[in-house]
This record gives sequence, C-alpha cells and structure tokens, in this order.
Amino acid sequence: MKNQLVNSHGIALTVVIFVVAILFTLSGSALLFSGLDLKMTSAMKNGTTTLHVADAGVQHALSVIPPGTTFNYSTNPSNPTCIIPSSSCSSAKYDFGGGYSYTVTAISTAGNSQAILTSSAFGPNGAKKVVVAYVERGGFGLGATSLPGSPADKTETNFSGTSFSINGNDYCNAASPVPGIVVTDSALATEITNSTTSDGGLASNQMANVTGTGGSPSVGVIAPLSQSVSDIANAFLNHPTQPHTTLEGGQNFSSNENWGTQASPRITYINGGAQISGTIEGYGVLIVDGPLDIAGTFTFHGLVIARGDIQVQVAGTAGIYGSLLIGESNVLDGGYELDVKGNATVRFDSCALSPADAWVPLPEKAKILAWQEKLT
Repeated sequence: MKNQLVNSHGIALTVVIFVVAILFTLSGSALLFSGLDLKMTSAMKNGTTTLHVADAGVQHALSVIPPGTTFNYSTNPSNPTCIIPSSSCSSAKYDFGGGYSYTVTAISTAGNSQAILTSSAFGPNGAKKVVVAYVERGGFGLGATSLPGSPADKTETNFSGTSFSINGNDYCNAASPVPGIVVTDSALATEITNSTTSDGGLASNQMANVTGTGGSPSVGVIAPLSQSVSDIANAFLNHPTQPHTTLEGGQNFSSNENWGTQASPRITYINGGAQISGTIEGYGVLIVDGPLDIAGTFTFHGLVIARGDIQVQVAGTAGIYGSLLIGESNVLDGGYELDVKGNATVRFDSCALSPADAWVPLPEKAKILAWQEKLT
C-alpha cells in the first residue's frame, strides 16, 4: 500500500507538470495571438490612413493643375511627369504630417484630352498605398472676374460703396458656381479679403457683395492658366473662320450701339483704351487693348478681356454677364487694375460664354472621372 502511494505521488507530479505546461502553452499562445491582433489592427489602421493620404494627394494635384484645354504631361508611362512635389518624385516626397507623405505623377492620354494621376502615399512601418485617378477637363476655370498671373505687389484693386455685385453663381443655372474673383497669388487674395481697404481690399460691409463658390467673400486661388491672357486674346483675334470687328481705341463710346446680338454674337476688338458711357449691348467676346472705363448702361453678355495697360473700371449700372478676364500686371502698384463701384454687376454666365468657348476653348478645371486603389 505504501509503495502504491509513492507511485501515485510520482504520477501526480507528472500530471501536474503536464497540466502546468499546457497552461503555459495556452497562455503564451494567447499572448502571441493578442500581440498579432494588435499588430494587425495597427497595420490596418496605418493602411486605411495611408489610403486616405493617397486620395489627399489626388485632391492636391487637382488644385495645382493649371486650368486649360488639354494636359501637357509625358505620354510615356515609364517616365511620367512629377506633379507633387515640384522636384523629382524619385528623390523627394510631399510631407503630409504625422509620418505620412506622398508623391503624384501624371501621364497624358487620349490625345492629351485626359490624364492619369498616380498618387503614392507612404506611412509608418512601411505602409504604402497607391491610388490611380483618371481626369479630364470639366467646368470653366475662370471666375466671374479673373486676375491670373498678377502678383500682389503689382496689382491694385478698389471697391466703392455697397451696391456693386461680383457673383460667381451661374446666371443661367447650367453650370456649377465659380469664385466671384479668381487670382493666382494667395497674397493678393489676402489683400482683397483682409478688411483692409488701404491695400485695396474689401471693407467688412462689402464682403457679401462678392459671392460664388466658397461663401462670402468668394475669392479663390487657382494655379496659373496654361495660357497667358494675351495668348487667349490672340487666339480669338486670329481665329481662321470667325472674323472680328475692330473699333478705334482712345475714344468715348457714348452712342447707342449693338456689339453683336444674342442670335449673332461677334468678336469685338478695341485697339486701344476705351471709355464706354452710352447705351451699348453686346454679345460674344470683347477685347480691349488699354484702360477700360465702363459706365452708362453698358451690358455685355460673354467674355470681356482687358490687356495691355490694364485698368478696368466698372461703374454706374454697367453689367457684364459671362466673365471678365484681366491680363497679367507687369508694373509695380500704380493705377487700379480692377475698380468696381456704383451699381455695377459682374456675373458669371456659362450660357453667355458658350459662343466664346465654341470659337476658342476656354480654360477648364481638371475633374476626376474615376479612381481606384492600385494593389502593390
């Protein structure tokens, strides 16, 4: 009996050791799988965040692609054009913050009418996500009033009274809203919107007079146009099938005239400065090579381009329905490039711009057709 008890003690010890070993194994496995679960959760979180960062790269690229009519990128998929950062995409990345970064490249396709953007995002612990976006030209890349290429130190604006209106909401309700005022220099946008009238900005009680996308005041900053304002004007003047009517500049147009009609719009060219004080209505495109002083009951439906010695004053009950495009300023602050006062109205109208766009395609923004995650 005693020997049996001794033998039982040995078996019990063996069983205890075996059970403890199993418990340790199970505990270790639980800890191991718990650690793997944490790693999987962390990897999934990093991956999801990195994917969102890649999409942010696409949106960033859309904001820096110049408004235009085509895409002028490489057509070789093996050697794409680097968009973001502006330096080489192979040696630099755009810092998104939080340990995330991205690069965006582009190639032109479909005869340069479309582009393919590839946004590669990088995150912590080697996370990487790639998004491919297919883009084409969309809505007009102009505001109700546009001052592309004019820097703050060479541009003066002035706004008088509270009865004027610069409106980027489409007058014919056929297109998406655009900014009331479009500039390409963020410093100029700040000057216009900082409530400091001493540098040509809007007064606090004038902010609501500039409307459109983005609220009041609606002042947007875009990438410089792919063409200069002068190039756009020359394209109209040199159109092979649509002749233009030339009016002698340096005079006051004070009579009652029609510069084109709704049924028969035209390209009107004033080869110098002009003062308009009569009852004049026009349709199509108006190009002025010099200071433009608009008053009276002048109403124009379409695209107005002012270039050369660019000083545009819109006053009285004058109305421009379409878009006002002011050429690049090349001199230090002097006269006003844009002076809006009285009951003047500048209103975006996509329908009124249709004839101009049919003659010479106007700058358009890039828009996304589709995008997908590219598995790497």
